[in-house]
This record gives sequence, structure tokens and C-alpha cells, in this order.
Amino acid sequence: MRIIVISLIMLFNFIISTTWLQHAAIMGILPNTTLIIVVCYALLRDDVEGAVLGFCAGLLYDIFFGRILGVSALLMMLVGFFAGKPFRDFFKENYIAPLILVGISSLGYEFMFYVLNFLLQGRTDFLRYLGQIILPVTVYNLVICVFIYRAIYGINRKIQAREDKKRGFMKKKDF
Repeated sequence: MRIIVISLIMLFNFIISTTWLQHAAIMGILPNTTLIIVVCYALLRDDVEGAVLGFCAGLLYDIFFGRILGVSALLMMLVGFFAGKPFRDFFKENYIAPLILVGISSLGYEFMFYVLNFLLQGRTDFLRYLGQIILPVTVYNLVICVFIYRAIYGINRKIQAREDKKRGFMKKKDF
């Protein structure tokens, strides 16, 4: 059930990102909603599930838009893996951890994307890329993160409750 739901979420995100979200560009900058979903999912589940989702989402991006196959898949996989590591036992209702992780992940992803796609090709205008792409995308991601995290959190809670019920786990109030 979880695989089907997250696959549908990623497919919906891909369709929205490539169609409707293009009209939400601010100064030519679009939020990286895929990165936000990967970070939020990894934070709510764990590092392995985050890495798998990140790899699949990055590969989908690479197939349709990438210059080099595998760059986004590798970067998203690393984002999903590292986002799922640090906060195993945190209050999932807390919005501070997702904001921190989305901010760090956005900066890291965009920097590594620059290194792998531009710096290795001899384009060395990093400060321009930092000011015009990396920082605005990070700010845009942080603004949208709260809404996406809330939706992913609600979906994850419902799926978790259904899985627990199916497995026969009882809540404390059921005792």
C-alpha cells in the first residue's frame, strides 16, 4: 500500500512540476518539490526508504530532463539517505527538523548539481550561480516545505495506522 501511495504522490508531483508549477516561477526560479518530498518522506520513514525514493525520483528526472543520466538519481539518493539518518526519534509533528533538513539538502543538492553539471564543463561562475540559483531555490523550498511536510505527514500517519491495524498492533488506549 505504501509503495503505491508514494508512487502516486511522486507521479502527481512530476506532472504538477512539469506543467502547472512552471507558472509559479519567481524570477525564473522554481521550487524543487521532488527534493522536499524526498526529504520529508525520509524524515518520516528512514534512511533506506528515503534513499530508494530519492533514487527513483532522481532517475525519473534524469530520464526526462537530465543532461547526464544518473546525476540527479545519485544526488537525490544521497539526499534521501542523509535526511533519514539524523532524526530517528524526534517529534514528527515538529516543523523545525524538516525546515532545517530541506534547507541543508537544498544547498547541498544545488551545489553538487552545479559541480557535476557545470563546473566539470569549465563553467566557473560559482558566485553568480549561488546568487541566482542556489539561494533563491533554497528559500523557495523552505517556504513550500511546511505545506508539503504537513501533507506527507498526514498521509504517512494514515498509512501507518492502516498498516498497524492490519498487523494487529493495538494502541495504548485499546488495552
